[in-house]
Amino acid sequence: MSVPKYPGLLEEGEEESHETTETMDPQLYRATTEGDILEFVRAIEHGTIGRHHNPPASCVQLAPQNTTVLHIATSFAHYEIVKLICADLPFFVAEKNAKGDTPLHIAARAGDSLLVTLLVNTDFKEGGLGEKNDEGNTALHEALICGHEEVARILINKNPKMAYSLNNKGRSLLYLAAEAGFGTIVRMLMDNPVGNYTASRKHKNKSPVFAAILGCNIDILKLLWEKDTSLFQQRSGEGKNPLHAAVCMGYTEGVKFLLNKHYEFAYMKDKQGFYPIHSASSKGLVNIIDLMLQHRPDTRELLTAHGQNMLHVAARSGKCKAVEYMLKMPELEKLINEKDEDGNTPLHLATTYGHPKMVSILVRDERAILNLVNNHRQMPLDIAEEHMEMGLASFQKRLTCMALKVVGAPRAHQASTSRSISVKLGDQPETESWRDKINVILVVATVIATMTFTAGLTVPGGYINTNPDQGIATMLKKVKFQEFVICDTIAMYSSIMVVVTLIWAQLGDPSSMHVALKLALPLLGVALAMMSIAFLAGVYLVVSKLSWLAKVVMLIGTSFSIALVVLFVPLCFLASSNYHVYHRLSYYPFCLVLYTLGT
Repeated sequence: MSVPKYPGLLEEGEEESHETTETMDPQLYRATTEGDILEFVRAIEHGTIGRHHNPPASCVQLAPQNTTVLHIATSFAHYEIVKLICADLPFFVAEKNAKGDTPLHIAARAGDSLLVTLLVNTDFKEGGLGEKNDEGNTALHEALICGHEEVARILINKNPKMAYSLNNKGRSLLYLAAEAGFGTIVRMLMDNPVGNYTASRKHKNKSPVFAAILGCNIDILKLLWEKDTSLFQQRSGEGKNPLHAAVCMGYTEGVKFLLNKHYEFAYMKDKQGFYPIHSASSKGLVNIIDLMLQHRPDTRELLTAHGQNMLHVAARSGKCKAVEYMLKMPELEKLINEKDEDGNTPLHLATTYGHPKMVSILVRDERAILNLVNNHRQMPLDIAEEHMEMGLASFQKRLTCMALKVVGAPRAHQASTSRSISVKLGDQPETESWRDKINVILVVATVIATMTFTAGLTVPGGYINTNPDQGIATMLKKVKFQEFVICDTIAMYSSIMVVVTLIWAQLGDPSSMHVALKLALPLLGVALAMMSIAFLAGVYLVVSKLSWLAKVVMLIGTSFSIALVVLFVPLCFLASSNYHVYHRLSYYPFCLVLYTLGT
């Protein structure tokens, strides 16, 4: 299908269409919209439609959207005009507009019971009860979709034995009534042939049971069970049974009802290979996990299609509260180090998917074994560092690597050796990646050195111009000035050391780049922190006479300095150390990062 270069203009070779849009007599249209019945009758009598000629539908005057006078009068709720048309020109009831709506569709959608009654009592094709619009909806469908129970009751009572099919979205009347929570309508539908419902293969997920669960309506759910238990055997397109659906909705009352009525649901997989207990774990629904374990305690042994237990699933999804709940249960202890089909423990999965808080929770549990290897001979730290070295290290995965390092998590010997060999061989794309990182840090360090050098020679307050102290800083004895000088000096020399270290890395072999970066990043962090504190001290010093401004400057500077530390710690975290004291000291800044970022 070609798209015109200039929409609205004809392309070369196209034929111009001379079709004229439908139009209605202005006098008739105005009278209908304003509800002026006398003017309406006068317009009808003088127009193309005579009341006594009863013309066919082809003679009906139509507005641009193919709307008749009955469509217009119904949409404006002009009862007298609607009543007059239904009595004298009943064929209007079956006319459809551009969207396939009859006047009855419009009245049902508006929930106007009086208009609906007028229209359905018209002796013309049963008031168009079975007529569908372009969406496949009858007037009864529209009433249920829009939540008009009284209108729905009127339409059903008009012809209780009428058969209604699914609309274009595969929704039956029973589905819509259950979704709306209309218990009386559900009962009416199920007590008559109109309520007999079997979902087609294409629309499996349109079961009324799923609709009741979606609406969290326990009364409808109970009524459906009472009337037809076979409805509960239908599954969604994803293979989920009603218990899966209730779990995914977090519908505790529905979960309890289904477990009591048909506990077998708890032992059925969906197409993803999840049992309901796994669906609850993947969403972190602690109350539902607890409820299911109380009713069916052996569900904790169920495994997904990939051999993962409920703790695997929660760890993979990053649901910390669910994992903390499970770790407190002694009966779930064996799940902590259990492996899936790929040999991954929950800790492996939490590391793979980059959930630092989850990793922190698991490694703090004394029962977690940190040196278990998966089928690829990798421990959790190997996975984390592999992501770092492959350039896949998002901020989350950087924190994940930190979470393992602060507790001294070990590496697999084989994997560590292979990484070392890889670095020494110096794969060209990886080497270029390291050089790019070094160049970025080199530029930052050079800028810091330049700025701190300049600040050191243009100190706050200037210098004394008279003897015998000529050239001495005027604020030399101020504590904040001394703080400024010390921090500025540290920042300058730290940045210079970073520059020198990275120059060596650029000139040396590829294996030295990684080591240089480990040394340079912490020094750069020190330089940034000291430069920030020096700036804070200098500004505070020059505004100290105005107390409130000095306090504001101090508050802002302190807040941003803390934020700087929090953001920079994950970037400059060094490799794992063998010293326990180092692990303990490293743990606290890491916790601060997690708490600050809410990770």
